[in-house]
Amino acid sequence: MKPLELSESFRHGVRAYPKETRRKIGAALQQLERDFGHPHAHRGLGIRRVTGNYFEIRVGLDIRLIFQNRPESLLFLTAGSHDEIQKFLRGV
Repeated sequence: MKPLELSESFRHGVRAYPKETRRKIGAALQQLERDFGHPHAHRGLGIRRVTGNYFEIRVGLDIRLIFQNRPESLLFLTAGSHDEIQKFLRGV
């Protein structure tokens, strides 16, 4: 089990979503924290490497969460739509 870190920009972005969406994001984060590194366990999250050491998970069809796999933790950087994530990744 690898601990999660939530950046301030990630927290700020998630606060903008409705309560039900925030609940789904929280459930996805809990599942990822528990199952990261066990590929068969986290299949439903749609984890994929997007560039370098950056990964994304999907929460529903329209929300993606970007995180960095660090030796000590998984650092969540941003949440957004496909287009918002593409824009974020161009700056990485």
